[in-house]
Formats: sequence, structure tokens, C-alpha cells
Amino acid sequence: MSEKLQLGENHRRAVSVLLRGLERMCDEIEAALVESPGVLRRIKDDVSAAQGVALRKMSGQVRGEIRRLNAEIELEPAVHSRQRTIRALLSVNIVNLEESGSERLRGYGALSKEAATQLDGEFNRLIALLEEMESVVERK
Repeated sequence: MSEKLQLGENHRRAVSVLLRGLERMCDEIEAALVESPGVLRRIKDDVSAAQGVALRKMSGQVRGEIRRLNAEIELEPAVHSRQRTIRALLSVNIVNLEESGSERLRGYGALSKEAATQLDGEFNRLIALLEEMESVVERK
């Protein structure tokens, strides 16, 4: 049996970040292969079924190499809080909506008073909904 690869703490941290990036890349490639369109997002289906199969297989191989390297180097996994991730997403988007009201949009040209009032109302409804989502996440 071969000896484990001995790395200093700084090297282990750097390799761990690199391999987590590769793992995220695999996640994103696999997600892109099954992504569904949204109201304001269309998906150009320009990856063939054969390409999708090949990419999923290769992604599995990359993940296998990551597992092998992790066993060889004994890296510590990063721990991500779903709650913190969701709260951060909600917080950023609340701020974006708050900072995109009709007053801020004047830089793109004049808005009629009616349009400004309606847009601000729509944004306020979205902000209220996101704040309600925040309260759901914060419940124990």
C-alpha cells in the first residue's frame, strides 16, 4: 500500500479549495444539462443527448479522482449552511430591489409618475415576499 501524500496545512488548504472548485464545476455542468427555462430565462438546447451522456460520465470520473485524491491527502471538507446560503441570497436580492426603485432608475431616463408609482409598488411586493421568506428561514 502506498503512503499518504504529506502536505503542509497551507498546501492542503489550497488543494482543498481547488478540488472543491472542481466539484462545484461538476455540479454546475450536471445542473446545466437538466436546467429548465424560467419566465425571464430561456435555455438553448445545444448539447446533444450523446454529449450529455458523455459529460455526465466524465463528471463522474472527475468526482472519482476527487474522492481518490481526498483519500490520499485526507482533506477536510467545507461545511456549508443551507440557512446561511439562503439568507445571503435573500438579503442580496432585497438590497438590489431596494436600490432599484424608481428614483434610482431615473439614470436610465425619465419615468412617468404613474409608472414610477406602479414599479415601486411591484418592487415593494417582491421585497415583502422575500422578507417573508427570510422569516421562514429564521424559524427554528
